[in-house]
Amino acid sequence: MIDIHSHIVFDVDDGPKTIEDSKVLLEESYRQGVRTVISTSHRRKGMFETPEDKIYQNYLAVKEMLASHLPDMTLHYGAEIYYTRDVLEKLEAGTIPVLADTSFALIEFSMSTPYKEIHQALSSVLRLGITPVIAHIERYHCLEKNEKRVRELIRMGCYTQINSSSVLKAKLFGDRYKFMKHRARYFLDKDLVHFVASDMHNVDKRPPYMQQAYQIIEKRYGTERAQALFSKHQEYLLNNELF
Repeated sequence: MIDIHSHIVFDVDDGPKTIEDSKVLLEESYRQGVRTVISTSHRRKGMFETPEDKIYQNYLAVKEMLASHLPDMTLHYGAEIYYTRDVLEKLEAGTIPVLADTSFALIEFSMSTPYKEIHQALSSVLRLGITPVIAHIERYHCLEKNEKRVRELIRMGCYTQINSSSVLKAKLFGDRYKFMKHRARYFLDKDLVHFVASDMHNVDKRPPYMQQAYQIIEKRYGTERAQALFSKHQEYLLNNELF
């Protein structure tokens, strides 16, 4: 499997705190069957503003650790970019990273961002020649059970991603993310999802869940669909090819 959305670089956002934490998290991802990971630490004005140099240096430290510890696991550089107007300038200048040196970029919004703003923002990113991958689409209230809006974004040239945790079965009681799981199921049923990714932060509260999610999707939608959502579409992305 290939994971295009992860927080595995230590001491830069709300992911791992130490390089040992990064190691444990990647070990768990590997155990679940992931062999390629794109590191997508947060870039969010006013919340996650770690200097790019520090993110990259800590990424290199994790990559070096991985080379000696899990040599058949590949790590790429990227970002989860919270959209603000200055993001366009940074993307155009190359001061904020795309996914694995491709023309794809992982873009996120707040849960309550209006659809009109999401549409305008993604149109602006596309005009730069950059293909948006919309992070965890199950979070956005304006897209709930709205096939028309999601298809419109896809026709524009965007791709969609849901989190592996959102594929898991909703608990009857006390599941604060139940609404996201219902949305993710809707998007999967309507064939509106291009990527399933972990958005992993730690092994306690936000682990990978990739193996469980794969098994659920394979059982519900078949092996071919599962392979597309967890590896084949990701291969196109890494080769910088539209699909």
